[in-house]
Formats: sequence, C-alpha cells, structure tokens
Amino acid sequence: DAFQGRACVICDRAQSDLEGVEAIEKIYRELGMHIVYMESQAHDMHAAYVSHIAHITSFALANTVLEKEKEEDAIFELAGGGFESTVRLAKSNPSMWAPIFMQNRENVLDVLNEHISQLRKFKACLEKENYEYLWQLMENANKISRIIK
Repeated sequence: DAFQGRACVICDRAQSDLEGVEAIEKIYRELGMHIVYMESQAHDMHAAYVSHIAHITSFALANTVLEKEKEEDAIFELAGGGFESTVRLAKSNPSMWAPIFMQNRENVLDVLNEHISQLRKFKACLEKENYEYLWQLMENANKISRIIK
C-alpha cells in the first residue's frame, strides 16, 4: 500500500532499453503506481522545485532552531505538529541528499535563490510593519491548496 497511487518517474524512455522499461513499468503498475514520463532535464528541474528545496528548507530550519534555541526541553515541549512536519525531512540521511544536491546543483541554486527572495519579502514586511503585504504574501501562498489537496 505504500506505493499505491504514488507517482513514479521514468526518464528518457525513448533512449532506454525497451524491454527493461516495459519490465519496470509492469512492476510499477502491479504496485499501483502512477507512471510519469519526462526527460531527465525536466525531472531534475521539477524535483528541485518540489522536493530538493523542501529538504534544504527543513535542514536549514532545524539548524536555525538548534542554533537559536539552546534549551532542548523548550523545543520538545513547545514544538507542535506544524514544526514537526516541517522539520521531518531534516532527519533525512545526508549521505543520500548531499549527492543529490551536488548533482542537481544548478536547479537547486535556482530555486534556492527564489526561496531566499521570498524569505526576504517576509522579513521586509515585518521590519517595515507592512502587514497588508504580509497578508498578501500568505494569501498568495494559500493558492498551493488548489494544486495539492
């Protein structure tokens, strides 16, 4: 059931061994997976946008809290579900993720620059007490709910 309905990407199908691809497609279908086909460059770009940045953000948030909050009991007692779900990815193995970030460096840097830009907007809103724009940023972010249920 862990794979049921989950997306699985097959890259560069046209350049791959047909028998091998058909064998793996059969396995994925038997697992109930949704197969997505795309070129490897597109995969790397999209993965940076929806996966890699989430991991970097989680690692960075965990490091921020560990740096700023020296009382581990406070982290344990005050951390709610939102914090736990946000830093869950920070428990990921660096041996797996460091090579992914290195291999997909250009796409990760692109999305990381945009993420930093977005963080700066939130920071500027608070510094300048521009709460109307802060509200607009959050409302705009809520549009993701139309895509991800």
